[in-house]
Amino acid sequence: METGEIFRRFLRNAGVILGSRVVFGLLNLATVAIAARAFGLAELGAVLLLQSYARVAGEAVRFESWQTVLRYGAMTEAQGDRAGFRRLVGFTYSVDLASFAVAVTGAVLLVPLAQHWFGWSDELAGFAPVFVFSMIFFTHATPNGVLRHFDRIGIVATQYAANAVIRFTGTLLAVALGGGALHLAWAWFLASVISGGIIIVAALRELWRRGLMPRLKLRWRAAGREFPGIWRYLWMTNLISSVPMVINYASTLVVGALLGPAPAAIFDIARQFARAFAHPAKLLGPLLFPDFARLAEGGDWPLMRQLLVRQLRLTALGLGGLGLLLFGLLPWLVATLYGAEVAVEIWLFRLLLLGAM
Repeated sequence: METGEIFRRFLRNAGVILGSRVVFGLLNLATVAIAARAFGLAELGAVLLLQSYARVAGEAVRFESWQTVLRYGAMTEAQGDRAGFRRLVGFTYSVDLASFAVAVTGAVLLVPLAQHWFGWSDELAGFAPVFVFSMIFFTHATPNGVLRHFDRIGIVATQYAANAVIRFTGTLLAVALGGGALHLAWAWFLASVISGGIIIVAALRELWRRGLMPRLKLRWRAAGREFPGIWRYLWMTNLISSVPMVINYASTLVVGALLGPAPAAIFDIARQFARAFAHPAKLLGPLLFPDFARLAEGGDWPLMRQLLVRQLRLTALGLGGLGLLLFGLLPWLVATLYGAEVAVEIWLFRLLLLGAM
């Protein structure tokens, strides 16, 4: 396969993903802005703390199973081993289910402590055990890897779009009904479940269509023998990816525990701004993972280096230009979207944005 062909597909998929992220990322900013103005920073902060709580629980124990599907899926594909691919996906699904069970159980048991730390109302704390189940749907796991393996990037973009639209619509409905933090939490919970469900159903449909429905078995030792190094790969990708994510969301929890929901809301809004800037690089990287896995399996290292250099050059140019533009518009954006109460903390937005750059 030629470099040009792979890179053209990369640019096409990048356009789909980034186009979706820009449009619906703006919609997410509008959603949070509406919630901040309608419910106040304290109510919004309580919901953001609940969301971060579920995120930390999910990220702390999950495995990057989607990367495992891409890495070892390329090996089974090169060998024409369809049965092996089914066993691989069945193995990663079982790992996902086990990690979710641990995360949900731990998060539910710790809700009383979380209520005390973060100042949740009784009704929001009562909903928290339900909300933590949303981690099953917003965590990138095996379904994401299956869709990327078969180059179904458009569905991944659809999931993000659906989440943004449902969150926005649900927030407007909560405002119209005169609701509070509980109604906002319900809206965001449903957005995660419905949009995440799109990915899960689409992945299963793709596997069914190709006659590759997984064999879900808990023979983890057998999987380790069939796919040498798979456990080491799972643990390494988990440490590399999950630790920064846990720290990212845990920082909001620390602010909430020490200063309260309103400061936590301001901090999380600033964090989301910085993350929105840095996230495109994280989105562009995985687009070439399937090709990297296939090239590594075939030993074509020169072609892999060429692709990596071109990808890094494009990403650096794009992020540099976007960073300068966003930094210049930042004071106006924050004041317009969130009001003077948030704008006085513009130093925090600048600090986190510089860190992301």
